[in-house]
Amino acid sequence: MSSKNPKHEAPLAEIATVEEEPAPEQDGSALARLLAAQPRPTWPEGPVIATCTEDRHPTLAGRVRVRCENAHGHVCQAWVATLNGLVVRVLDRVLVLKLPHEIDPIVIGVVDGFSRRAEAPKRLAQVLELKRDETLQVNAESGQPLLQIVRNQQGPLIRLLQTDTQIDFAGKLCLSAEAIEMRARQGAVRIDASDDVEIVGEAIHLN
Repeated sequence: MSSKNPKHEAPLAEIATVEEEPAPEQDGSALARLLAAQPRPTWPEGPVIATCTEDRHPTLAGRVRVRCENAHGHVCQAWVATLNGLVVRVLDRVLVLKLPHEIDPIVIGVVDGFSRRAEAPKRLAQVLELKRDETLQVNAESGQPLLQIVRNQQGPLIRLLQTDTQIDFAGKLCLSAEAIEMRARQGAVRIDASDDVEIVGEAIHLN
C-alpha cells in the first residue's frame, strides 16, 4: 500500500534536525574572528609624555589612568602606579616611564600641573617621649645648658637657659595664636622699627 502515516514521519524529521549541530562551525568562526582582530597596543617603552584622565582608582591607592599615543598613532591607556608622595590631577601632563622587561609603567613626575598641588604628608621621623618628671635639655659642646623643654600643668614650656638670649631670623617673623601676651618681669619693653609701627585692634588701652 502506498498510503503514508504522518504520525510516524514527524518524529523521524525531528530527530534528523536535532542531530545536525552547527556549533563547531560557530566556534570556528568565533576563533577566526579573535585571531583576525587587531592586538591591543601596548604601552611604549622608555619615557613618554601622557595625560591623566582619572586621578583615583576605584579600588587601588596610588594609581592613576593615563593616555598617550605611540609612534604608530595608536592610543594607549592604562592604570599605572605613581611615585610615593606624587600628586597627580586630571588633565595634568605627566612623565611616564616603562623600563625594559617590566610589565607596568610608572608615573615619575608632573610636567605641568594646572591645579594647586597638595602638600605631601610629612613622615614622622622620630618621637621622644617625656614622662612627668623628665626634661629635655640641649647643651653646648662645653656642657653649657642652652635650651630646656618641660611639661607643666598648662602644657609644654620652653626655656632659654642663658641670661641674655637673642632670636634672629633672616626673613619675616609671624606669630599666630588665639591670644598673645608679652610680659617683662623686670625692666622695660622696647619696640624698634625702621618703618611705621601699626597697632590694629577693636580697643587699644594705654595707661
